[in-house]
Amino acid sequence: MRILRRWLNAFLAPAPDPRQTFASAYQRQRELLARVQGALAEIGASKAKLDAKGVEVREKLPQMEEQARRSLIAGREDLARLALQRRQVATIELQSLERQVREVEQEEGRLSIMEQRLAMQIEAFHAQLEVIAARYSAAEAQVRMQEVLTGISEELADLGTALQQAEEKTEHMQARASAIDQLVEAGVLEMPGLAAGDAFERQLAQLDVGTAVEDQLATLKREVGGA
Repeated sequence: MRILRRWLNAFLAPAPDPRQTFASAYQRQRELLARVQGALAEIGASKAKLDAKGVEVREKLPQMEEQARRSLIAGREDLARLALQRRQVATIELQSLERQVREVEQEEGRLSIMEQRLAMQIEAFHAQLEVIAARYSAAEAQVRMQEVLTGISEELADLGTALQQAEEKTEHMQARASAIDQLVEAGVLEMPGLAAGDAFERQLAQLDVGTAVEDQLATLKREVGGA
């Protein structure tokens, strides 16, 4: 019985509210999505800077080549060589910038896919959370209604017991009143306010009344017969 009682108590104990549990999980997912979106924003800003730097370097390449050509025309081979060296360094820098842009674009694509998947999961989780919350609210309302009905049933049972007891007391009281009336009529008990011999004298008086009535009735019969 103790084991069964413990099992019943564990079974009937209030369960944790899943709405609060899943609400915190939903909040964590939203925070994760916000971090992914923040990383995407940072990557986008970095890509914009690399693109701007690449455009700047790409615009300088023709100018450096033109500078080298003018230096050769002017007979300054050393200046032409220096300009070509600067152009080569800029070309290498541009290639590096383009490679970094491609890497950033790849990372941006992966994060974008992650963001879309995470957003879809969060949306599906939120829909499921709403269904669970609705079902839990309905079950909670049903439990409360059953508890109320159980309390009403117990109250009705108590009222039924009280009514039965009141009915038994009423019947007992009526039986006592009837018995007392019978005892009073039999002369065993005396009514309040009567003397000790009043019951006997009352019986004698009733006999006298009866005799007088019989005499009067006989006289009337004779008169009616004579007429």
